[in-house]
Amino acid sequence: MIRVPPRLWRLLPAGRGMSGGSWALLSLLVTLVTGAGRSLVAARLIGVREMGAMSVAMLVFATVEALTASAAETALVSHPGDAEADLDPAFTLRVGQGILMAGLLWASAPFVGRFFAAPDVPPLVRALALVPLLRGFSNPAALLLVRRIEFRRLFWWALPEAVVGIALVVAVGLLRRDAWALVAALVGSQVVSTTVSYAMAPRVPRLVLRGAGLARLLHYGRWIQGTRVLMFVGLYLDNLLVGKLLGPSALGIYQVSFRVGEIPVTTVGRAASQVMLPVLTRLRRRPDRLRREYLATFRLVLALSAAFALALVLGVRPAVARLLGPEWLPAVPVMQFLAVAMVFRIVMTMATQLFYAIGRLRLVFAVNAVRVAVLALAIYPLLRGFGTSGVAVSVLLSCLAGAVMCIVETRASLGVRLRDYVVGAWRG
Repeated sequence: MIRVPPRLWRLLPAGRGMSGGSWALLSLLVTLVTGAGRSLVAARLIGVREMGAMSVAMLVFATVEALTASAAETALVSHPGDAEADLDPAFTLRVGQGILMAGLLWASAPFVGRFFAAPDVPPLVRALALVPLLRGFSNPAALLLVRRIEFRRLFWWALPEAVVGIALVVAVGLLRRDAWALVAALVGSQVVSTTVSYAMAPRVPRLVLRGAGLARLLHYGRWIQGTRVLMFVGLYLDNLLVGKLLGPSALGIYQVSFRVGEIPVTTVGRAASQVMLPVLTRLRRRPDRLRREYLATFRLVLALSAAFALALVLGVRPAVARLLGPEWLPAVPVMQFLAVAMVFRIVMTMATQLFYAIGRLRLVFAVNAVRVAVLALAIYPLLRGFGTSGVAVSVLLSCLAGAVMCIVETRASLGVRLRDYVVGAWRG
């Protein structure tokens, strides 16, 4: 098992057997295995065309989610105030977001079909409107487990959702052989997630329409919300252009490639981030300790990400041919470029948690603005010249620009030298 620097884990609650970080990593590994398994099984069962249609639907879903998202979740974890007092305001914001998002998905579905020339997509988009509606009514008290670093309980909360998701995609995929297998998996797993959230944190939330809590969450989240919009553009501008200019089938290939390339981000990087935010928030008034813990974790995650990228670059072609079949071979160079890009994205992900913990929210916004600007300048000419491989190169360049800015700013925030980022990276 991956060993995270012990100095960090000594800050976590003891007496639970595995550390909080180990449980966070285990939870994300289960999510990764079931999520990647769900995508790979679907890719094998339903083919490139149906995966393309679902990719368009998910692109629309992500667009609406970015435009309507609140920052309630991040605020509950990192805001220094009384989190329990903000649970009902957070629930109200999430319910409002879910209703708004569901309505926008339903209303935009016909336009999406015309824009992408994909008449089979609108019914998928409207069915996906159930997901944010169900998610909006989940129990925000479960987020207190993240704040308290109780990842053991969060692991058991996430397990039923993951198992139901992959079971549904296999069952419906074998029956229908179309994109509805993935729709069923997403809706079914969200039903389970919302239900289990009340079992794991049995506090019944209520709606509040006024009060200081709503104002506090909205004020705290204004920069986070802007950052999320920029992060969405940085993550999905490539998908939008591929889907529009190269077609849904090319988008399906590109999205599967992206999922494989970002495995380090969605496992080790996210596990470390989940633990780092509450831990570094506690250490914000102890700069020496904060610096040591951040750099130790950064080195480990960077080393693991670089090792994965190297393995993927060298060995992905035979794996794709054997697991997915020859129709997916155009994804190989895309996966290779994206694997390198995700190493730089890991740098951004880790730095973002540090900036949130020390209250530099505007800096997170600025980093993502730089990333989006580079992507916007590079993506179109590279797409026209080299297709999906060119798009992957533009993502690599944008992540490199964001990573450079993050390193410069973390040096200023922590007072460290450039060599401190890599010295010990291969020792953990």
